[in-house]
Amino acid sequence: MKPLDIIRLGKVCLLAASIVSQSALAQPSSQDLSRLQARQAELQEEIQSLREQSVSLSQQMANTEPSDGPEKAAYDEAVAGFEQASEQYETDPTPTNQSRLRNAEFKMHLAERKFRSANSELRQLEAKQDGVESELIRVRRELERVEKRIPEMKREIAAYRERQQAEAARRARAEAEARNSAQASSDRPDATEKRVAKAETKAKSEPDNKVASSNEPLELDRDFTLLTSRAQVLTELANLQLRIGGDGLKIRSNKILNVRHFVNGQEVEKNSDRFKGLGNYQYRANTVIQPGENRIRVSFFRWNIEMPKEFGGQEMVILMDASDRDAPRIIAYPESLES
Repeated sequence: MKPLDIIRLGKVCLLAASIVSQSALAQPSSQDLSRLQARQAELQEEIQSLREQSVSLSQQMANTEPSDGPEKAAYDEAVAGFEQASEQYETDPTPTNQSRLRNAEFKMHLAERKFRSANSELRQLEAKQDGVESELIRVRRELERVEKRIPEMKREIAAYRERQQAEAARRARAEAEARNSAQASSDRPDATEKRVAKAETKAKSEPDNKVASSNEPLELDRDFTLLTSRAQVLTELANLQLRIGGDGLKIRSNKILNVRHFVNGQEVEKNSDRFKGLGNYQYRANTVIQPGENRIRVSFFRWNIEMPKEFGGQEMVILMDASDRDAPRIIAYPESLES
């Protein structure tokens, strides 16, 4: 080999090594992926712990006897007024009755705040639960980011390894060309290039994150399920009739569905709707839930949900199974799926 060829070969090797080294600095490693997966497990455990805390606080509030007094009497009266206004609007949905309903709803929320403020134990428990719910929302969002990043990182690592292999193959060809000049066989490099191109095409064609099937119910929170198809709704309505059984009596109840909508952690909308008793601890209400972050409350039980955009803003049916006093269950679905 001529001295000039040796010099050229050295330059080619140094350039290839430099390219590989610079690429390595910009690429995630298996250790980065392992750390991210460990964080995923930590967040899942944290969510489980926060959910248990929220359930425990709900049970404590449900078992706390509120003190009798003028605030309690005013709250009971406001709830009864809201129920009466709801029934009037359902029977005769005129603008006047709608205005009366909104006024009764405002009075009920005001009386509720005064009643809770007068009961320090309840107020403290509710403040704790607000803190738990805010933390739960934060952790959930971090988990979503981590779960989105993990498959992206796997693809980046796989693509990086393929680029390393391709770079090694190109470097081998460069060395062979420097040694053998124009006598190097072109068959093997072509085969290598075809393998590299095929690998790159395969990496690009791999699907992104797995998308939940639209034919499956969505678990928005523990004991809060969103149905997404007419078949699911028909099955649930049939199961509802079985749960009601022979008890067709429509129980008059003070159960109120409260929906609070948040944007960037700030409450921007709040509304309430009355549950209708269907019998045997089964209830139904209609409401509108905006897309994004919402907090649902019935009595002392709460659910934190992220309503998907495709279902937000629609008239929703809310079915509540309260046969388990300590863990009521919510089934929600767009009312349009009934027809």
